[in-house]
Amino acid sequence: MLSKIIAVLLLIGLGWVGSSEAFAETVQPSKGGITSKVPEPDPSYAKWSRLAFHEAGKVYTLLDYKYMGRSKVASGVMQQQFRFWVKKNGTEFPLIVSIRYDPVTEKVFTILMEPETYRGTLRIL
Repeated sequence: MLSKIIAVLLLIGLGWVGSSEAFAETVQPSKGGITSKVPEPDPSYAKWSRLAFHEAGKVYTLLDYKYMGRSKVASGVMQQQFRFWVKKNGTEFPLIVSIRYDPVTEKVFTILMEPETYRGTLRIL
């Protein structure tokens, strides 16, 4: 039970942070030498990052992650990929999460989660 609570808290924390870019602030000069802080916008993959965290967190304890990039898989199908370091049954291993979706409607077609050693035909960016 405690490990599930920790996993949920980690998921919530990582969902909020997602990326250091998402919450970075820039100081911009203004009139009179006064500076103001302007938050930078979420990276283009923030929505997909949150979805990947949510889905992987249902099955695994999430330890770390890295955004791997976006690619066109086929006509009308884009893919966002993430590499997670996860733990399940006391074993830690890398997990590739690939989200395939329609780039116009953003409708999700598939969410593939495969341990990196078993990636088979999964296209890695």
